[in-house]
Amino acid sequence: MKPTICSIIILIFSGTVSVAQKINTLSPAEKKAGWKLLFDGKTTNGWRGAYSSGFPKHGWKVADGILSGDLSHGAESGDAGDIVTLKKYRDFELVFDWKLGKGGNSGVKYFIEERQPKPEKGSQAGYEYQLIDDAEYIYQDKKLPQDLKTASIYDVVAPEKTDTKMEVWHSSKIVVRKNHIEHWLDGVKVLDTDRSSEAFKNGVTDSKFRDYPGFGDITEGHILLQDHGHSVGFRNIKIKEL
Repeated sequence: MKPTICSIIILIFSGTVSVAQKINTLSPAEKKAGWKLLFDGKTTNGWRGAYSSGFPKHGWKVADGILSGDLSHGAESGDAGDIVTLKKYRDFELVFDWKLGKGGNSGVKYFIEERQPKPEKGSQAGYEYQLIDDAEYIYQDKKLPQDLKTASIYDVVAPEKTDTKMEVWHSSKIVVRKNHIEHWLDGVKVLDTDRSSEAFKNGVTDSKFRDYPGFGDITEGHILLQDHGHSVGFRNIKIKEL
């Protein structure tokens, strides 16, 4: 027997039919829990260029509900430049969807201080949730080590995961509660570390951040989306301060 209009309505109100939440929106439950959108799907409101008062005039764009970096120069912060949130954050839970192409490289950084002087080359140092083509990216003529792969704290702490597929959407989460840091990928916790631990301190000492004063103790900073010279897309960027 074919369902009638009345039976369909009953199914909907009984909870057996669900409607997917629109991208770049907050549900009533998320609003009640304190979540805020960092990207409204239509504008670049809430963002500016790193070390700048304005938003980059080229490279970054908004279309079809996606904040895209149409970046092609192949260098770290060498095209349009990185973009950062207007606000600084301390303890937080950040979620975001992202997509990279084959051979792509980007990242989401936190604890960005914009220390002076501005770096002559490259990106501002910070804790980076790495986004990269794990299987195909070649770094210094070699395949990537685990601590440079997707969901690592770049060059400091390696994630427990297999290589991440490119050219599809992924969902990531960063959780910071004082010294405790978690990285999640597609609903799975792949990194759990404490900045007071010897393992984390050794990771900093062995990284390129060893000469950055106080790198292991930064308590507050901007969120940064990285220009690494490869096209990248972001959506559903949401944050809850803890």
